[in-house]
Amino acid sequence: MLDDARASRGGRRLPFKAQTRFSESGVMTVSSVNLHIGDSVPARRELVLKDGEISFLEWKQEKDLPALHFAHANGFNGMTYRSLLSPLASRFHIRAWDARGHGMTRLSADPTDHRRWTIFRDDLIRFIEPFVEESGGPVLLGGHSMGGATSLMVAAERPDLVRGLVLVDPVMVPRSARLMMKLFRMLGRKGGPLSLADGAERRRAVFPDRATMTKAYKGRGAFRTWPEEVIADYVEGGTKTRDDGQAELACAPAWEAANFRAQDHDIWADLARLQTPLTLIYAGIGSTCRAPAPDLLGQRDPRATLLRIGRATHFIPMEFPDAVRREMLDLDARLGD
Repeated sequence: MLDDARASRGGRRLPFKAQTRFSESGVMTVSSVNLHIGDSVPARRELVLKDGEISFLEWKQEKDLPALHFAHANGFNGMTYRSLLSPLASRFHIRAWDARGHGMTRLSADPTDHRRWTIFRDDLIRFIEPFVEESGGPVLLGGHSMGGATSLMVAAERPDLVRGLVLVDPVMVPRSARLMMKLFRMLGRKGGPLSLADGAERRRAVFPDRATMTKAYKGRGAFRTWPEEVIADYVEGGTKTRDDGQAELACAPAWEAANFRAQDHDIWADLARLQTPLTLIYAGIGSTCRAPAPDLLGQRDPRATLLRIGRATHFIPMEFPDAVRREMLDLDARLGD
């Protein structure tokens, strides 16, 4: 049973399939990729762009279903959320990308020249546009942490693409903290309000193999509340095999750290122009979406659902996946009213 407090404003409360590369000029089947069994079988696909390729997972049934995209947190990848999303495959046509510098996506990721998350916003717009065209209308955007913030930024910039938002503990850095981080950068210091960046830079990137990596993460640090299968999915979707056979994180620690520090975007300005129906799920422990963000988000949608899960940490999708799935289904139903 969830230890939560709900506030709503007028609202209701794996073997892989054929791998396909999508481009603006057409679709080309490339190969078959086999992973492990899940509740539903996703496919790994690629959207080919002029400057690289965006890799993503897709759950697609034969029948027409509402379109849903889910964006991952900093340092993670789409595969991390397989066990969250697979049970929804009978209700949604789902895609889950690997953002720039993460997972299997191949786009430039230079940590030395990275100041704001608008690069992810613009990438997601490019990624969502063909999904909207294929689906025949705007899509539901879900996202965790950085993925939630990026989804919000897309909805503010291109509301025509977005049917609704499910934001799972989105990163909403206070303006005072952003100013402090700029000051630290001007002084040539790496610390500041987001000390997570320092920890990310020290993260071990290379292990003898994926099994050793999975074992090393189990029950430790950020992974201490994660089910083992979710850790295994994170490792599987977020590592590459080196020439010497060792497993290496696909998201370089320097890039993960740069993302924590890259807070020059003004998400509060984006929030102020948001017009999209939304649901917010945020943590009772260590949330990245603290006051006044929940109230301000609720003001943007008179029927918004604001769900605080008191016993949850920032890793809500791993700890309370049923709650996240329920809210995505509830918002879809509300939008269909």
